[in-house]
Amino acid sequence: MINQLCTDPIGAGAAFLIGLFGSAHCLVMCGGITAAFSLTIPEKDRQGLRFWSLISIASLGRVLSYTALGITFGYLGGWLRGDHEIFTIGFRLIAGLMLVLMGLWISDWWRGLQTLERFGDRVVTPIVQKVRSKATPNSMHQALKYGLAWGFLPCGLVYSALLWSASTAHAGQAGTQMFLFGLGTLPAILGAGYLSAHLSFALKSAAFRRLSGSLVMLYGVWTVAPLVWMI
Repeated sequence: MINQLCTDPIGAGAAFLIGLFGSAHCLVMCGGITAAFSLTIPEKDRQGLRFWSLISIASLGRVLSYTALGITFGYLGGWLRGDHEIFTIGFRLIAGLMLVLMGLWISDWWRGLQTLERFGDRVVTPIVQKVRSKATPNSMHQALKYGLAWGFLPCGLVYSALLWSASTAHAGQAGTQMFLFGLGTLPAILGAGYLSAHLSFALKSAAFRRLSGSLVMLYGVWTVAPLVWMI
């Protein structure tokens, strides 16, 4: 189940776009974490190449955590599906539903996925905060540990992407999707320079959110559509 990294290039591309489109929401939580990260770095390292190296390594750690979670969920999805056709249909329905819900989230038309986030906040956050508090990002190694812990903090969009990835029932595909999802969030999170500032502005605009959310929902409908013909 992990012998191929990507069996669905369309799904992989959609994962990157969901991360990019949804990164305006990431700024609410991860923007604060980025600021906290900056204050945790020793003052002498808070500028220039040293600063951007540390924050880039931390961001890589976050993406690697997403990837590991994707592989795990994809493997579990494959194990659950086995040779049972009913699970294949069920997983496709889950994939389409999660895409529609993510589209509604991105468009700001419905924020029900915050329920997942609140659950994770109660269960996961205390554990992650303990790990993260022990990683002072004054070296590349510590910054990576900080980022790896960061990737496990609760986020409704991340949880939804994980459930969607699990529906592939393929560890390699799910890992690839979550890796590309993480890469898609980087421009808004790093947000450095003139171009990134303008990109962040575009990502926050209502028109862009609604357009991108609608595209994600259409992909969700397209995912489920073949099942209609089977009925």
